[in-house]
Amino acid sequence: MPRICLRLAGVLVTALAVGLGVVAGAMGSAGVRQVEALDACDPATFNGPGGPGPGTCDRPSGGVTFSDFIGQLFDRGEAPAWRFSPGGLTLAPGGTLQVANRGGEDHTFTEVASFGGGCVAKLNEILGLSPVPECSVPGLFDSSLVEDGDTLELKGMAPGVHRFQCLIHPWMRTTVTVG
Repeated sequence: MPRICLRLAGVLVTALAVGLGVVAGAMGSAGVRQVEALDACDPATFNGPGGPGPGTCDRPSGGVTFSDFIGQLFDRGEAPAWRFSPGGLTLAPGGTLQVANRGGEDHTFTEVASFGGGCVAKLNEILGLSPVPECSVPGLFDSSLVEDGDTLELKGMAPGVHRFQCLIHPWMRTTVTVG
């Protein structure tokens, strides 16, 4: 009988050690969260003579025409297919935020003090917005650019609320709460 108790005690101690190791590993790993930059540009009209120009949209085909895109901005103040998903999330301290561009256009994922207009004067004019101060920070646009198909990784964000928007399409916004 004592031999069975010793084996049982050994099994319990091993199980407890493994369990604590798993918990400690999970606590030490802050995790990875993802935001997707989405759009639905139609390459024929965005890259054509009536659109912004060649190379603007790198989707295989289909999507929202450039004229419908502009119409949505006038009617709604946004083009709903152009968005960050999710619109808000929580990230553990020490965690990594990955921003994956799943659209056909380039986007920025730029931290701003307050949401506002972007750096494209024509879009700001349509939307009645003024550019955010971050548009005038040298190099910020390029350092926060996420080209179609690429991923941007952010690490070491301070605890608190962080606001991100696209400086091209300023209605594309998300909030990341670290903590």
